[in-house]
Amino acid sequence: MNRSAAATAKVQARLDALTTLRTSGALAAVAASGEELAARGRTPAAVRLRRTYLRHDTPRFVDRERNGLPRADQPPAARLIAPRGIAGRFHLVLLFAAHCQAAPGHQWANHIPIEPDSTQPFSWMALIGAHARHTPGGRRIASPRVNKARQITEAIKKLHEHQLLELPNAGTSRPFRDFRLLSESGDSTAAAPIPYKVPRPALPGVNVPIEFFTRGWVNLLTPSEIVAYLMWLDVNQNPVHDEPYVTGAERAGHFGLGRDAYETHRQLEAFGLIDVEAAIGRYDDGKYADYGTEAGRPICHRATLTPDGITREAVTVIEPVLRAFAAHGAWARPLNLRTAGGS
Repeated sequence: MNRSAAATAKVQARLDALTTLRTSGALAAVAASGEELAARGRTPAAVRLRRTYLRHDTPRFVDRERNGLPRADQPPAARLIAPRGIAGRFHLVLLFAAHCQAAPGHQWANHIPIEPDSTQPFSWMALIGAHARHTPGGRRIASPRVNKARQITEAIKKLHEHQLLELPNAGTSRPFRDFRLLSESGDSTAAAPIPYKVPRPALPGVNVPIEFFTRGWVNLLTPSEIVAYLMWLDVNQNPVHDEPYVTGAERAGHFGLGRDAYETHRQLEAFGLIDVEAAIGRYDDGKYADYGTEAGRPICHRATLTPDGITREAVTVIEPVLRAFAAHGAWARPLNLRTAGGS
């Protein structure tokens, strides 16, 4: 299978999973739970992430910019990128819940159970959208409910391995009950855990719009798309340059990301989350027509956040974009989302 056919097959599988979630009513139920959690709590306008969750203050040495940093050297957000599992998106949902239930500067007491409980209004199963595709010849999952519970417990284990949460009930019959978030900076160790506190506005950070959680984006973007979107939020909210771009050295050494994650700007633009000004002299595959700068400007794509892209329901945008790619093999923004000067 050539690269084009493989990419189309991958998008088709993603589309099939999304369609299953939508037609089953699971997506609508998860969105309703997220909106209710925000409405019952502090109704934050954004979820603030400590900047070190996304980006090293001092760039690390990178052997090859294309590959980014080795996993062990990446910031926590990049370290959680994985083709399988939901650890990255689940961690963001945990931070969303913390902002809904705790004030800035305060710790969050997690009492949300994994599965629905008559004593609690919410459950992690209700706040996460997850779907497992069956592989022919592979073991069948007992049910969507059992599968989702398994994915959540695996995510909790992964976050525990990365020192992003602790398990006060480890060794009991319910080891994952009332787990505690640790600082998303990734500075905790087994010997010296740092409890998570909702960041105060003055702390260096990145604001993720609340609609990222309540409009379904956290559940429908891929792990690489999510981390790339967070990178573009940082680039625009905490500018290092006069224009919103990131060099290959910064993308790899600061954010720890490889080129594959960077190239998801095509999907993010098609979904209407960012507008991209393509660099003159740079091809779609990232290679240069003429190495150097364009009138003194580094040959990097400029990416700005669209003013209202994140406020749309994710499924109504992502599904038609995936259908178009499956049919034509190209990422393109739907006509109804294009502006007079947009792509």
